[in-house]
Amino acid sequence: ILGPEDVLLDESSIEEYSMDAFGSWGIGQPGRASPRVNAVVRPSSTSEVAQVVKLAYAERIPLIPYGGGTGLTGAATPLHGGIAVDLKKMNRIVEVSPHGRTATVEAGIVLGDLDKALNQRGLMLGHDPYSVPIATVGGTISTNSVGYRAARYGSMGEQVLGLEVVLPNGEVLHTRAVPKTSVGPSLHSLFVGAEGVFGIITQATIRVFRLPESRLFKTISFPKFEDGFRAMLEMFSLGLKPALVDLTEEPDSSYADDSSAPYKVWMYLVFEGYAEEVEAQAARTVKVCAAFKGEDIGPALTREYWDTRH
Repeated sequence: ILGPEDVLLDESSIEEYSMDAFGSWGIGQPGRASPRVNAVVRPSSTSEVAQVVKLAYAERIPLIPYGGGTGLTGAATPLHGGIAVDLKKMNRIVEVSPHGRTATVEAGIVLGDLDKALNQRGLMLGHDPYSVPIATVGGTISTNSVGYRAARYGSMGEQVLGLEVVLPNGEVLHTRAVPKTSVGPSLHSLFVGAEGVFGIITQATIRVFRLPESRLFKTISFPKFEDGFRAMLEMFSLGLKPALVDLTEEPDSSYADDSSAPYKVWMYLVFEGYAEEVEAQAARTVKVCAAFKGEDIGPALTREYWDTRH
């Protein structure tokens, strides 16, 4: 089905494709033994994926779909050996519709590469995790990944309009890519967050968004984490939608010893969209936070936070 260069059996590959970020080399539980895959395959087309799946189905071999491999949302650790199906060679942009604000892409395309291509057409992804330079479209759909812009645009699964999926028997399913349906089950929803259990995503049509006309940074300081949390609940109850909201409690970096440093509570906020909306959302958010002892301390900390994570 595949050339020898796309069937990996060496020890290094087997090790790499058998772990997520919580495995023996990563965070969480150092030294934990992980089951291992028996082989890795790298198909270049939906047809090749389907043939691999049909063979595995006939021989009752487990399959593990594999995206960018950050493993931060799990999904990569094999329970019973089997074949890891690495989809990163399937990285084409099939179609971009600026007027419909959609993009149809293969599952292995890296988010950062897709976003750069969209930027050239005045568009951007609504999904913006820390792993943008590594994570793939198929992986983030299969784990329903949440990124920094989730407060405004939702999780990756909420961007999905339609999917092409190779089912466990090797058949290829296409779900119609429409923004709204009036009857029948939403079939593509079965595959969002399912980590490949019901099939291997090979292509997706997703929502994309126009690049914002304006972007504004705010940092709010609170005396206590609870004050910031109550302010955040009030913001969401009112319908305020910052592109980014992150409430954090950190040791004061001006102290040499973190163990004795007092904690500071900050809410990082980014607003983006058309200019009038950005100004109105930011002004009302500052007012809400002030009612919960929040103080606007300027944009610098949030701008640094944003730049560091991009």
